[in-house]
Amino acid sequence: MKQLITLLGILFVSTPLINAQANCQEEPPSGLSPLAAYSIFYENYRSGDYEFALDYGRWMICAKPEKLEGNPRFSLLTQYERMAKIYQEIARSKEDPSEKAAYVDSARIILNEALELFGDDRKTEFDLTFSRGRFYQQNYNNIDDGLQKAYNDYAKLFELNPERAISLGDGYYLRQALNNIVRKGTKEEAQDFIDNVKPHADGEALAFIEEKQQEILGSPEEQIAYFTPLIEKNPENLDAWKALEAAYEDLDNREKLNEVKLKINELEPTYESAMDLAEFARSNADYKDAVKYYNQAMERTDDDSEKKDLYLRLADMHINLEELATAKGYVQDALDIDANDGRAYIKMATIYGAAVTQCTEDRSLEASDKVVYWLVIDYLNKAKQVDPSVANTVNRQMSSFQEVTPNSEDKFFTLNLENGQTISVDGSLNSCYSFINESTTVR
Repeated sequence: MKQLITLLGILFVSTPLINAQANCQEEPPSGLSPLAAYSIFYENYRSGDYEFALDYGRWMICAKPEKLEGNPRFSLLTQYERMAKIYQEIARSKEDPSEKAAYVDSARIILNEALELFGDDRKTEFDLTFSRGRFYQQNYNNIDDGLQKAYNDYAKLFELNPERAISLGDGYYLRQALNNIVRKGTKEEAQDFIDNVKPHADGEALAFIEEKQQEILGSPEEQIAYFTPLIEKNPENLDAWKALEAAYEDLDNREKLNEVKLKINELEPTYESAMDLAEFARSNADYKDAVKYYNQAMERTDDDSEKKDLYLRLADMHINLEELATAKGYVQDALDIDANDGRAYIKMATIYGAAVTQCTEDRSLEASDKVVYWLVIDYLNKAKQVDPSVANTVNRQMSSFQEVTPNSEDKFFTLNLENGQTISVDGSLNSCYSFINESTTVR
């Protein structure tokens, strides 16, 4: 009973709610003017004499003056924030658990009232909710279900301004809020939260959200079961399509995966989505579709480096389609962008080597065909000369071509050639080499 009486005494002294109901002091203490009382309050607040400041601050919380004559910068919201801090600092100084709890409760009431009074402004609501959440977390031992109250406030921040909330504390509050929702096991609530914040996340924050996505949905089958109704309800739900993409990829369901990638490319027509489709087609040896989507990616980029890589990939696709003249054109486009990219010269060597294979498909290799390999070697040497980074690749290929160049008999008796002589590699050798139209040196 004595402890209860003591606690009630503290509450009557320290709790604004009880003051408002019982002995709310709407006039400044000691007959002072509002400006004088405020000045004493502020000076003691600033110097850290919180208990003395408290005596001169209660009247403002009770009277709620919107203005203070003589102080044009007066803000009632600022006084609420200061009073909340005062109660918290006094609580920290108390060793008696009952006293500490009473002052913490006073701070809680102040913060709640501030949200009710000033929370109409979305930015202010965000700031006050953030302050209250931190207060709950710091004082959870003296607040019923304090941690849960903190996590609820942190989750509220992501409703108010997800982009700003994600950046707070390098993602700390995102982790606290989402971990709590996942721990509670409310799958639908967690997914709603993820759907709200994911579009605003990148880097580590996005990786964390995706990790939690996996955790709440479990197996790929469960993810498909969850997201399929969402896209049936809203076929333009891009996040749901991307989640299905990951699930079908895990299951290696390539037919469904292709359908999903096509839809993503339709909803989000970017360079990356076209490249994703092109690479997928390439992995399926569907070279015509790969060409289609590489060209689509080309239309969506102005970056020369990306364009150069696309030209070389298109050359590869047309080599596979045995469209060597077209492939050559793409390599030339790449070289127009960067004449010092060794990969392009290697690709040209590959095209000319493939021309020999294509030309001799239904007959034996002849001396005239072997001449083309001199040109292949020219391009390999050029690659190594302009771009030392490809030297190892060139060296591995070089010997296989050197072994099939014209020998002495081919040169002097069959072709009637002399070392150092220039020879054309074109239709004069064989009509199937017409597209090459270059020259090389007899050696």
